[in-house]
Amino acid sequence: MPRKKPPKTGRKHGAQPGNKNALRHGFYSKDWSADQKNRLDKQESIDVLAEIALLRVCIDNLQKELDFTEISITDKDKNTIRDDHYLRQLNTLGIMTQSLSTLTRTHYLIRGKSGDVSDSILRALEEIRLEMGL
Repeated sequence: MPRKKPPKTGRKHGAQPGNKNALRHGFYSKDWSADQKNRLDKQESIDVLAEIALLRVCIDNLQKELDFTEISITDKDKNTIRDDHYLRQLNTLGIMTQSLSTLTRTHYLIRGKSGDVSDSILRALEEIRLEMGL
């Protein structure tokens, strides 16, 4: 006897659109404060703004962890080397800040000053028309 397929409910496999379980229960969620979880919950999961919000929370966390305390390490040949953990932290912070800048610029280019995609497209088309002398 053939197996019956369950009726379709319109749901896709995996997480449904807007599902924020990964933010609430994911690997890093235990390290986020209630305020940080609130900031993330306020954003739509498919929006560039959600990525910007997530990156800002991560940058805030990293800034709190920055430590410039000098730590020395002695290698197997008894050479003392200064640990450069703070440089790695600053490098990561710089990369994250650059990513935030890129996402913010992308959002601005998509939405424009007014926040409306259609207005941005019309302005771009008008600029092209003027450049072509039409």
